[in-house]
Amino acid sequence: MARICFRCKRPLRPQEEQRTEKVVTHGLCARCTLHLADDLPSEVRDRLNDITEPVLVLDSRGVVRTANASGQKLLGKNLVDIEGHPGGEVFGCAFANLPKGCGRTDYCRTCAIRNLVMDTLAHGRGYTNVPAFQNIETPHGNRIMRFNVSTEKIDHQILLRIDDVTERATA
Repeated sequence: MARICFRCKRPLRPQEEQRTEKVVTHGLCARCTLHLADDLPSEVRDRLNDITEPVLVLDSRGVVRTANASGQKLLGKNLVDIEGHPGGEVFGCAFANLPKGCGRTDYCRTCAIRNLVMDTLAHGRGYTNVPAFQNIETPHGNRIMRFNVSTEKIDHQILLRIDDVTERATA
């Protein structure tokens, strides 16, 4: 899979310049991030909407800074319900509303999405298309959902792309 900057179209990893792969995914290179930093968040929001996949930007505490239009549509929420809220609340995690809150319950230690985001933040290592099962509150009751997610560190923030979502089949 080739990964390119959605803004300047340069490969995010130099070795990918030599590849001729059909599948292309998008992120944001450090140069473009610095350029956009002065205009955060409106310019970033506009540029994120150029990415067709659902994307969220999280800060170092796991709080969602913004999401693109595709992310808002997938989550069924607008920016008011997304920006400034912990990731678990934005995703609809069934445990986010417990007394300790998102990121501080015993369940959070095993949250695959949270662990990927925090590892990417701590080590700068991005992940691609990783399955993560989450207990999500829906209007029809709690459901176990499988999210395939990818992460990339941009300065002190994480770009979280949702590659796929399916409900786990019950036996």
